[in-house]
Amino acid sequence: MLAIEPDYDRFVETHEPHYFHAQARGFALIRKIERYLKSANSYAGRYYGYTDHETGDVVITGECDEEYEAEWNKACDLARMAARSNAYWIIRAQGRDDEAAMLIHEAHRLIAQRG
Repeated sequence: MLAIEPDYDRFVETHEPHYFHAQARGFALIRKIERYLKSANSYAGRYYGYTDHETGDVVITGECDEEYEAEWNKACDLARMAARSNAYWIIRAQGRDDEAAMLIHEAHRLIAQRG
């Protein structure tokens, strides 16, 4: 029996043989985006530092900007994938307006503009 590898970079219609796999992949992409956004938000406003044992003061040595950017970029990359797959239709059908949905909608809009 020949195994069909589903296309995840396009919208898979309900009559196609791997529609349910594409739907599952769409839900998984949305969950991954949410996880990366949660991780990125956990870095927002955080600093590196230590406590000076002599004075008891907190000494700030840096911010978590690089970590935030890395997680945010991963979420944006996944949103671009989701915008070209069934994840976009899932978000639309659910009527979501959270941060993950907004990223996917924005990516879809940019893809549509480019043609």
